[in-house]
Amino acid sequence: RLALVGDAAHGVHPIAGQGLNLGLRDVGALVEVLADGMRLGLDPGDAQLLARYERWRNLDNFTVALATDGLTRLFGIGGRTASALRRFGMAGVQRSSTLKRFFMDEARGMSGKLPALLQG
Repeated sequence: RLALVGDAAHGVHPIAGQGLNLGLRDVGALVEVLADGMRLGLDPGDAQLLARYERWRNLDNFTVALATDGLTRLFGIGGRTASALRRFGMAGVQRSSTLKRFFMDEARGMSGKLPALLQG
């Protein structure tokens, strides 16, 4: 009978400032799942209902945690070679509107299934 959201549910490195974004998506998903359950007459603490929320949020939370950890490690590597490779990679992203859009959508949380509450 417990649902965790935001930093209580997952901790991510603050490198990309994604903790708040994840928390907002968690809240939106939980509200939607609970509202759907209430329309069906289910108890808000129903284990299957809360499992639906957990399944919904699992991939997004995992992906963001993996990405922020990867960025932390990538930018933590010292040396000229690593620095040159980072510059090369960033320049490639800047030149590709498709890659740029992909990374922007991921960072803004605009990929995957968005809760209705966050769709405007």
